[in-house]
Amino acid sequence: MSMISARIERLPFARFHVHLLLMGGLGYLFDAMDAAVLAFILPVLRTAWGLTNVETGVLGSSTFVGYLFGALLAGMLGDLIGRRAVMMSALALYSAASLVSAAVDSWPAFFAARVVAGMGTGAESAIIAPYLAEFVARRYRGAFTGALADFFSFGFVAAALLGYFIVPAYENGWRIVLVITAIPVVMLLWWRRSLPESPRWLESRGRAKEAEEVLDRIEAGFAREGRALPPAVVRSPSRPRRSPRREPC
Repeated sequence: MSMISARIERLPFARFHVHLLLMGGLGYLFDAMDAAVLAFILPVLRTAWGLTNVETGVLGSSTFVGYLFGALLAGMLGDLIGRRAVMMSALALYSAASLVSAAVDSWPAFFAARVVAGMGTGAESAIIAPYLAEFVARRYRGAFTGALADFFSFGFVAAALLGYFIVPAYENGWRIVLVITAIPVVMLLWWRRSLPESPRWLESRGRAKEAEEVLDRIEAGFAREGRALPPAVVRSPSRPRRSPRREPC
C-alpha cells in the first residue's frame, strides 16, 4: 500500500463523502430517468410522426445503443485521460444531445440525438462509481457504491411522474420532458466542477505531487470540522504462508 492509499484508507466517513454520494447519486437518478422516460414519449412520437413498428422499435433502442458504446469507451478513456475528465465530458455531451433531441422534427434526427445522449449517460454511469469509490476507504466502499445504485430507482419513479403528468398535458409535452431531464444535469455539471481528480489515478500516472495536493485539501476540510485523523500506516502486502515441508519417511 502506498502513502496515497494509506492516507485515503484512514479517512472516516464524513460530510465530504456524503457530498460525493449526492453528486454521484443524482447522476444515476438522471441517467435512469432519461432511459425510462422514452417509454412515455414513444407513443406520442409514433402518432405525431406516423412511425411504423420498426421505426418505433429503432427509436426505443436508441438510448441503449449509445449507452453501450459510451460505457465501453468510459473505462479506456478513464485510464488514459482521467476519471474526472470523462465524467464531466459525458455529462456535457448528454445535456447537449438531450436538448437537441427536444428540438428535432424527424425520427432519424431524433434517433441520432438519442444515441449521442445515450453515449453520455453510458459513459457517466460506467465511470462515476469507480471514480468516487477511489476517495472512499475500503471498509466503507461496498456500502457507498450500493447507496449510489439506489438512486436508479428514484430516477424511474421521476420518469413515471413526468410521463403521467407532463407528456399528455401539453401539445409538445414530450419536448418539455426532454428539456426537464437535461437542465438539471447542467446544474449537476456546475456542482461537480469542484470535484478533484482521483488521487489514486494521479498516483498511477506518476503524478504523486498532484495526488498529495488533492489529499491535502481533503484533509484540511476534516481539520476545519475538528476531526482528528489517525496517522497514515503504510502496510506491506502480506505474503502467503507456506506449509512446512514434510520429510519423506
